[in-house]
Amino acid sequence: MKTLHLLIALIVCTSSLLAQKIPSFGKIDKADLEYKECSYDKDAAAEYLINYGEVNYFFSSTDFVNETKFRVRIKILKEKGLELANVRLPYYSRGNRQKITNIDGYTYNINEKGEVEETKLEKKAVMSQKLDKDYDMMVFSLPNVKVGSVIEYRYEHAKRNYFEIEDWDFQTSYPVRYSEYNATIPALIEFAYNVKHTLPVKETTEGINNMKRFVMTNIPALDKEPYMSCSRDYLQRVDFQLRAINQQPIRQTWDALINELMEDNDFGVQIKKNVLNHLPIEDELKKYKTEYEKVVALLEYVRKNVPWNGESFFVCDKGVKRALEDHTGNSADVNLLFLNLLKDAGLNAYPMLVSTRDHGKINPFYPFIYQFNNVFVYVEADGQPYVIDATNNYNPPFMIPYNVQFSDGYIVDVDNKRFVQLMDTKHRYRLLTTVSAEINDKGEINGDATVYSYEYAKIRRLRSLSKGKDNLLKDYFSEPHPEFQFDSINTENEKDDSLPLTSTVKFKSQLNSSGEFFFYSPNFLTELEKNEFLSDQRFSDIEFGFTQQYNFVTTLRFPDNLVPEELPKNIKMIMPDTSIVMQRFMQKNENSISFRITLEIKRPTYYAEEYPYFKEFYKMLFDKLSEQIVFKKKATPKP
Repeated sequence: MKTLHLLIALIVCTSSLLAQKIPSFGKIDKADLEYKECSYDKDAAAEYLINYGEVNYFFSSTDFVNETKFRVRIKILKEKGLELANVRLPYYSRGNRQKITNIDGYTYNINEKGEVEETKLEKKAVMSQKLDKDYDMMVFSLPNVKVGSVIEYRYEHAKRNYFEIEDWDFQTSYPVRYSEYNATIPALIEFAYNVKHTLPVKETTEGINNMKRFVMTNIPALDKEPYMSCSRDYLQRVDFQLRAINQQPIRQTWDALINELMEDNDFGVQIKKNVLNHLPIEDELKKYKTEYEKVVALLEYVRKNVPWNGESFFVCDKGVKRALEDHTGNSADVNLLFLNLLKDAGLNAYPMLVSTRDHGKINPFYPFIYQFNNVFVYVEADGQPYVIDATNNYNPPFMIPYNVQFSDGYIVDVDNKRFVQLMDTKHRYRLLTTVSAEINDKGEINGDATVYSYEYAKIRRLRSLSKGKDNLLKDYFSEPHPEFQFDSINTENEKDDSLPLTSTVKFKSQLNSSGEFFFYSPNFLTELEKNEFLSDQRFSDIEFGFTQQYNFVTTLRFPDNLVPEELPKNIKMIMPDTSIVMQRFMQKNENSISFRITLEIKRPTYYAEEYPYFKEFYKMLFDKLSEQIVFKKKATPKP
């Protein structure tokens, strides 16, 4: 409290002025209503003309208040952009800690006379909704919005006794003409910040209060691209973290962060709980000879008795003992319980902070706690390290969980703290598909297929199978091949980590035809029917998350009155860096065709700057995979 009062006494509150003149709120340039497309992102459905944020700290009554003023102006270019007129502003409302106020808005159009017409957002159109016990949301829709409109709104977000500065994204899923973020920081507060950008950003410190100012212009949209790990990794943005108050350090090193976490009641204190005593699993552990067997047994016990409730975080919600009693918990409850059992069983085990693929990469040079969104378990058994997520029911303990593959985890332990590269190249996404089919003289095909899914391919298909066999049939057979009819699916080896998941189906279809010709596609059931890398440009890296290996073996039988008119040639294709190799062997026998296709992708990641070469090779690869076997009907002899 003493620090807070001293801080309040030294704050000089001023309003920041824009160094670059931008249109005033409520004033619109007619040219912004007349143009039809974004000049630097021509396919965009909307363009943010202004995205502005301004942070100030001030004293109000007895509180220290952090207030951010927001202003947004958007041009609607296509139907899809109309969604931006529906605004949702969630905020933390518990204890009246935060408020959103002073909401104002306009919609601008050109009327039939060619004049600018404005429609004001009415106060009665702004509503408050309760989300849960902690959060409310302000809701409103700008009026009279259509393609060609410009909408704008502003509001203030106040937070009581809140020191942090919110991060700022310059880039969105729509292009942004002008984005500015200003933060006037009191002298007694220190922040570390990290500007993530590949486009130019203007960063200045201005005025007697040393206002930090960041400006970016003409920022293209960041769309979700195929095999993109996390859009946040590529967003142009600035991140802040509180470093000190009144020269007292706050979590400015990894050591300080670890020390704080180890004293936290919802993290470090939970690691010290003794929960193995008197549990049924305690006596069972005595029969296992290896440490790895104990790891597997304890993992199965936790997964069976304390199912994950679907919530992920790196600190506990209930605590490990209550989670055990309630038979459910969030990811920290479950994983720290597993950690406790491992330690009680005499194994070297530590909590590992991780950031999953959908959360983004970690920058080890910035000790920002927000970079993590989960906690896993790092354990050493029989001299081998394992990284385990006890909430993941499909990932065997000897494989790095896919959602943290090729990322960094941080071991939280006073004596063993360190970053660990999470990289599993031994295990791949591996498929073996065998097809045996027969074609009759009417071009009807029927047969059976067996797909052997190994390692990461097995994990992915087990997730689908967990919703039922019909779901697996739909996801991997029916939907990718709507022209085929599939009978019910049979599966084996779901519970055996050492064996592939085996999926067997029977199928039938009518082949595509043209006159006397029938066509069969050799990449049937390969998962390689569609080339997803068609865009001319790419902003993000291609991150498969694993290396890959595919093998396809097919035998096609045909009657005497069908003749294979054209067979795809035997071929071997190799990427210049040898990271992708495709081979095809095709052989015609008396009344059958046998072929084998193999594809190996040896790299898990291809960088954005490599995309032109990758795209070109991938196109040639899919052109070859798409070549068809052509059958011709023999002419019927005249009597």
